[in-house]
Amino acid sequence: MLFPKLSMKYLFELSKDHKNLPRAEVFSCLKAEKIEYNIIESNNDIVLIETNANLKKIKVISDRLSSVFFINKFLFSSPPILKEIKKNALENSINFKGSIAIKYRNRSNHIKSKNIVESLADIYSKNREVSLERPDIEIRAIITDSLLYVGIKKFKINRSQFEDRKVQFRPFFSPISLHPKLARTLVNLSLIKKGDVLLDPFCGTGGILLEAGLMEVGVIGTDIENKMIEGCRKTLNHYNVNNYELYNLDIGDITKNLDVVDAVVTDFPYGKSTTTKGEDLKQLYNRAFRSISKVLKKNGILVVGLSDSKTISIGEKYFKLIDIFEFKAHKSLTRFFVKYQKL
Repeated sequence: MLFPKLSMKYLFELSKDHKNLPRAEVFSCLKAEKIEYNIIESNNDIVLIETNANLKKIKVISDRLSSVFFINKFLFSSPPILKEIKKNALENSINFKGSIAIKYRNRSNHIKSKNIVESLADIYSKNREVSLERPDIEIRAIITDSLLYVGIKKFKINRSQFEDRKVQFRPFFSPISLHPKLARTLVNLSLIKKGDVLLDPFCGTGGILLEAGLMEVGVIGTDIENKMIEGCRKTLNHYNVNNYELYNLDIGDITKNLDVVDAVVTDFPYGKSTTTKGEDLKQLYNRAFRSISKVLKKNGILVVGLSDSKTISIGEKYFKLIDIFEFKAHKSLTRFFVKYQKL
């Protein structure tokens, strides 16, 4: 897609939480919010896009994200060579008034930060007050082995909020719950947006529902164990999530009790520490995929956590496979977070 000269370029600083999930989350959020864009560059360190979206729309994206550190207005990229850096900085001056800070994230294995930051400071700090604590303008540099990316900070993602919502700080505790950052990322992969309805049919302690609910999404949770439903209710109430429905149901009964939903995000039971009521996992997964296919809207997205790559094909009997993200939970457990679409 071609954009007129008024378009802006935005630089997303990605976390290293996972090799592919941060990029997928960015693109999913852009699609969910119906922001048209061109990809200029995409790698494990950054996503660089061009778009006509205004800052208000980009702010909506920043409020959703969990796997990004900053969103910056892009200035330039350059080989990490001091002569090239100064040349590019001079060609990409800034017109803002006020104090300034030059900050960086070094992703290189061998390039030193000091000389690069000093080169940027020589250009951008000239005739300006430097304030490292509360600058009016923050220039951000992302240093990689091959390129330096430079931009003006527009939004900082509040990642500390996810640490504050870790399971041990909630009113209902279960050690197998997803980390809130991962739960938010999975919700974003579903393309859900404010005002939609999201279902988690194995809601457990409610971590997925909590992250979706905080995005002002209507949430529905079901679980075969009533104690999980009651615990989930405590969690949602504790964080002032009010737009929810919870049901003590077997996965096979959701079609009798629920209307069509916009997206489904869930983590299937996968081991001895989870309750399957003695049912064989393959049989349970098949029933789950079949039931979900009946309540998910046409073209809706299912994002599901699976314990074995061999079970991915079960979902393909009911959905189109979109993407697979392998995630090492710990030394002895690898999870597969899989994105499907109902056609």
